[in-house]
Amino acid sequence: MKRSVAILSSAVLVVALMAGCGGKAEEAKQETKTPANQTDGSNQAANDPLVQFPKLTLPYAADQKAVVVEYQGGTVTGKEFEEFLRVINFMNPQQGTMIEMADSNALKAFAREYTATKVLASRSDEAMKKESKELAEKTFDKIKTQYMGFLGKDEAQFTKLMEGQGVTKDMIINQMDLINQSINVMKKNIGDATLKQTYDQMDKASRTVASVRHILISTEKRTPEEALKISNDLVARLKKGEDFAKLATEFTDDPGSKQSGGLYENADVTQWVQEFKEASLTQKVGEVGPPVKTNFGYHIIKVENRKEKTFDEMKEQLRASSLEKAYDTFTKSELDKLITKFNIPQSKNDAPAKK
Repeated sequence: MKRSVAILSSAVLVVALMAGCGGKAEEAKQETKTPANQTDGSNQAANDPLVQFPKLTLPYAADQKAVVVEYQGGTVTGKEFEEFLRVINFMNPQQGTMIEMADSNALKAFAREYTATKVLASRSDEAMKKESKELAEKTFDKIKTQYMGFLGKDEAQFTKLMEGQGVTKDMIINQMDLINQSINVMKKNIGDATLKQTYDQMDKASRTVASVRHILISTEKRTPEEALKISNDLVARLKKGEDFAKLATEFTDDPGSKQSGGLYENADVTQWVQEFKEASLTQKVGEVGPPVKTNFGYHIIKVENRKEKTFDEMKEQLRASSLEKAYDTFTKSELDKLITKFNIPQSKNDAPAKK
């Protein structure tokens, strides 16, 4: 998993319903077609919007009475684990796709994540619990509003959706409450003064965002000499006043920016390869620079704007990063010592044993 489920703060939760359900919805549409009824899938979705949100299929045989994880001070039961997985799917269908594809090792990672959430939440005080519960209830309402937008604002359809997903309002709120409590426990030692110290220690590049247009002339299917000649010709045309976006759409070999006319807008410069990053930091704003060579080829770059973010602008980003670090520290230094046994059910996605 790319990031920990425990850091899925319901305070900033954005449910990517269409993106997350797109693949599963398409599968559901295909399954409902028969040779005698080859109707258009979009019509089916219009007639029954619930087809967009097929039920999560667990990759193992669920035993709700089983103990999945044993740790000092408690256990995770099969019932708890299943509820956790179903709620995660309900809140973020992209995670649901990962759950359905999970082998036993991936299920173990999910179980470890949930155990971490339970252990951290057990350390919350009364004020944290009150705040966490209130936030969970507000977030449920936000998620419900999002789903209702896809369901024609039909309350009965939303109820039917939850029943089909195997979740209830209380189940969802309780799981989000646990997540919020675990986050609040870690937040306790991450105050603004600590974040400001982190900000002050960052280099300029780490605080800089820029909007950059570029044209990539790749060396994948041409020699470096050929790529450089094309790049220099394009630089000359741009300096004569030709439209950058138009030329980028026509010539760039970068699929990620082709449709936007070569534009990467308000992006953290640290995400780019070193040579591209340096050009983004040093080129004069508004001018087309000379071709910049990277492992991908030659880039023609125009920095449209560039600014260094203030502490207030970066504070929540820094807090999220600090939470990730705090969670990593907890799992590495404490969690694995607290867990005494895993009893992970076998997944149907496990590779067959070699004979």
